[in-house]
Amino acid sequence: MRFRDRRGGVLVEFAFAFLIFWAFLAGLFITSFWGIGGAFAQEAAFEAARKYAVVADAGQAAALAKSIMGKWAYVFFDPASVQVSVWGEGDRAKAEVTAVPRVSVWPFKAGVIRREASCSMEYRFRHPQEFD
Repeated sequence: MRFRDRRGGVLVEFAFAFLIFWAFLAGLFITSFWGIGGAFAQEAAFEAARKYAVVADAGQAAALAKSIMGKWAYVFFDPASVQVSVWGEGDRAKAEVTAVPRVSVWPFKAGVIRREASCSMEYRFRHPQEFD
């Protein structure tokens, strides 16, 4: 049996292939943005912990982390969503940076990025009795 008109078959196949290819590219793009944004958040958390370990001022450390996140990280995050927490825990300085990714397309919902870093406090803060 032979059909009268065979035109349009290639277009239908292309449409199906294009949808699958688009889904793959969207997933790859969003995953890459999430990973690069995570690297920015990790760097900001580490720098905030390092700053707190040196000066023991949570305000300065948080401001440093926000300035790092405000340089090129705005491409990956909404600047208003960035939250920075800095604290001392024993002889360790700790910092946590939380941010919401800018790019999120259904069905690839990128989760909130939360990165934590810590480093040792300066010797003068760990042993204040030696600095009278």
